[in-house]
Amino acid sequence: MTFFGTRRARQTRVFRPTQSWWERIQESLQDYRIVRLLTVAVITVVLLLLALQSWRMQFPYREGQYITDGVLARVSFQVRNEQETQRASDEARRSAPLVFVQHNDVLDSLAATFRSQLSQVANASELKELDESVAEAFGLKENPDEFVKLHALLTGTDSVGEHLDQIVLEYSQWISGARMTGILDPTTLAQLPQPYPDDTRIEVVNESGILQNVTVLSDVILENQLLATGALGKAWPGHPALRPLRPWVERWTLSSLTGHLVYDENATNERRQEAADATEVQYDFYPADTVLIPAGQLVTPDNERLLFYEFEAWEATRTTGERLRRVAGAVVLVTGLVLLVGLFLASARRPLLNDLTQLMALVAMSAAAVGASRLLSADSWRAEIIPLMATVIIIAIVHDRVLAVLIGFCLTLLVAFSTLGRLDHFVSLFVLCVTVVIPLHTVSSRSTMIKIGFAAAATGFVVVWGLNLLQAHSLPDFWGNPAILTSSLTLSVWSLVCCFLVAGILPFIEKAFGIVTDISLLELTNVSHPLLQELVRRAPGTYNHSLSVATIGEAAADAIGANGLLVRVGAYFHDIGKMLKPEYFIENMIEGQDNPHNNLTPAMSALIIIGHVRDGAELAEQHNLPQNLIDFIEQHHGTTLVEYFYHEAAAHADEDHRTDAEESTFRYPGPRPQSRETGVMMLADAVESASRTLSDPTPSRIQSLVREITLKRLLDGQFDDCGLTMNDLRVVQESIVKTLLAVHHGRIRYPDQKTA
Repeated sequence: MTFFGTRRARQTRVFRPTQSWWERIQESLQDYRIVRLLTVAVITVVLLLLALQSWRMQFPYREGQYITDGVLARVSFQVRNEQETQRASDEARRSAPLVFVQHNDVLDSLAATFRSQLSQVANASELKELDESVAEAFGLKENPDEFVKLHALLTGTDSVGEHLDQIVLEYSQWISGARMTGILDPTTLAQLPQPYPDDTRIEVVNESGILQNVTVLSDVILENQLLATGALGKAWPGHPALRPLRPWVERWTLSSLTGHLVYDENATNERRQEAADATEVQYDFYPADTVLIPAGQLVTPDNERLLFYEFEAWEATRTTGERLRRVAGAVVLVTGLVLLVGLFLASARRPLLNDLTQLMALVAMSAAAVGASRLLSADSWRAEIIPLMATVIIIAIVHDRVLAVLIGFCLTLLVAFSTLGRLDHFVSLFVLCVTVVIPLHTVSSRSTMIKIGFAAAATGFVVVWGLNLLQAHSLPDFWGNPAILTSSLTLSVWSLVCCFLVAGILPFIEKAFGIVTDISLLELTNVSHPLLQELVRRAPGTYNHSLSVATIGEAAADAIGANGLLVRVGAYFHDIGKMLKPEYFIENMIEGQDNPHNNLTPAMSALIIIGHVRDGAELAEQHNLPQNLIDFIEQHHGTTLVEYFYHEAAAHADEDHRTDAEESTFRYPGPRPQSRETGVMMLADAVESASRTLSDPTPSRIQSLVREITLKRLLDGQFDDCGLTMNDLRVVQESIVKTLLAVHHGRIRYPDQKTA
C-alpha cells in the first residue's frame, strides 16, 4: 500500500550498497592518518620540484663529451669578448682625467712673501747683504750685475715704498689671472707617478671636491703659462710697474710657487674605475644555425662556453606555456616515484609511515640530496655523487638496505634527469649507490666505511671506463680522449671522499636519528662504563648474571641472523635497575642472610621486583644510553607474571575473596618484545635464571627447562610482536641449550684431587 510508503527490497535493508569511488575517497579523507600521509606526499613532491628547478631545462653538456651529430645554434646569441672588453676598459682607464686639488690660499700667501723678499733686495746695498735663499730665488746668486739692475729698478724713484706696493699689487693681479685655471709648479709636476703627455685631461677641484675646471695638463704647467702664449705670459702688458721686472719675477715665481695644484691619487683612481665600469661590454655575435661543434668532436672548455651562452639565450626564449608543460612532466615523474616509495613503505615498512619525524627527515634529506647533486654536477666540481651516495648510506644505516636501494634509484633518476639527461650518467650513479649499500649490513668498525669507499672508487672507475668504451665509435677516439680518464678518476675520488665524510659524521648521524651502529655498541661493551662499574659494586650477583645472559643471548641471536652484538650490549644493561635495591633480588643474597621479602606482603614484594624495570630505564635515560638499549631494559620481561609472589598471594587469599590476588598487579608493565633481539633477550634472561636452580644440570634437564620456558612465553603471547617465527624459536632453543651445556659442563676428577 502506498499509504504507508514504498516498501524497500529486503536486500537493500540487510546489505549495505557498494560505495562509489567518490564516496570511498571522501571516507578516506576523514581519516587523519591518510590526510597526514597525503600532506607529506604533497610536501615531498613540492620540495623535489624546487630542488630540480623543474621550470627550466638544465645545461646538458660537459667537458670531454663526444658529440655525435654536431650542435647548431637554435637561436641567435652573443658571447662576451673578454679580450676586446679588457682592451676597451684599459683604454678608458688611460683616458680618464687626472684630478688635482686647488689650494688658493697658496697664492694669497705668495704675494706677501714676494713683498717681503722684494723689500730685502731694495734695502740691500750689496749682493752679499741678501739672504742666500732670496738671492737664489731671484736668480741673483753669483751675479752682481743682475743685483745692480734689479736694485736700481726698485729704488729708482723718490718713494721706494709706494713703488714696491704698486709692484706687489700688480704681481697679485698678475698671478691671480691663473687662479681659476690652476698652476702646476715644477716640484709637483716632478712628483707625478709617471710622465704624462701634455694633452692629458685633468680635472681641477677645490678642497671640498667641487669641480672648478676641466682642461689639459699643458695649460696648468707653470713653465707653459709663463710663455708668451701662456695665461701669465699674455698678462704682462696690463701691468706697467711689474713688467720691467719680468725676468726676475718669473724666476722667483718658478722657484717659490709650490702647492697650488696637488695631485689627488685616490680621486684619480676613482675616475679611472668609473671610466672602466662605464665601458661597454664587447660581444661576438652568432646567428641562428651557426655550427657550434662539428659532428664527431669533443666538448672543450672553449666550445662549452659557446654552448652555455647559446643554451641561456634559448632558455630565455621559452614561453610560460612551455615552462608549464615542463613542470607538468616533472610533476608526473616525481609523483610516480613518490607513489612507488609510498607503496613500498605501506606494504613492507609501515612503522616508518607512522613515524612522522623519521618520515619528514627522509623527505628533507632526499630533497636536499637532489638539490645539492644538481648544483655540484657542474664542470668545476663533477661531485654529484657525494650527496647521492651519502644519502643512500645514511638511509641504509638508519633504516635498511632495501629502502636505501629503492630511494637511491629514485634520487639517481631525478639527478640524471635534471643534469645531463643521459642513460650512462644514470647507470654510473646508480651502480655506485648499490655498491655502497650491499656491504652495509652492519657498520662494525670505523674502517668499514673506508673499505666501502675504496670498493666504490674502484667500481666507479671501471663503470665509467666501460660505459665510455661501449659508446666510443672507434678505439682511437676512445684512447685519444683524456676526458674519459679524468671523469673516471673524478668519480672515483669523490666516492672515496664521500665515504670518508660519512665515517667522520657517523656519531652525529646516530645522534640525529636515534640509532646505534656496531661501532657505538662496541664502545658500550667497555666495562668501564659508569653504570656497569656501579652495578658491579652494588650488585655483583646481578652483574655476573648479566654477563652470562650476554653470552647466551649473543650466540642465540647470531644463530638466527639477528644482531648478536646488540643483544650482548643490551644484556649488560638490562638489569641495571636492580642496583638501587640489590638485596631484594636472589642473585645478590648471601647464604644465611635473612630474606627481606619475609617481612613484606607478596604484593609489595612483586612491586619491588617489577620496579627494577622502571628504575633501569630512568638510569639509562640519565646516562644518555640509546633508545635501542632502553628497549632491552623495558622489554626483557615483557608483560610476564611474577609467578612466585602471585602464587604465594593466591595461596593466602581469604575464602570471602576480599584479598584475592589480581593477576594484573603481578605482571610487568611491558611492552612485550618488539624486535627479534629483545625476544631472544627475554628467553636468554629467563633460562639463565632458571638454570641456576637445577641441582644436577644434565643435558636432558637443561633441554626440558629451555623448552618449558619457551613454551610458557609463547603461550603467554610474549613473542607476538617481535617477529620471531617458530623456526627461529627452535634455532634459539638449540643455541641456548648448547651454550648452557658448555657453561655447566662436568669436570674430570683427578686421583689426588681433594674436595674443598
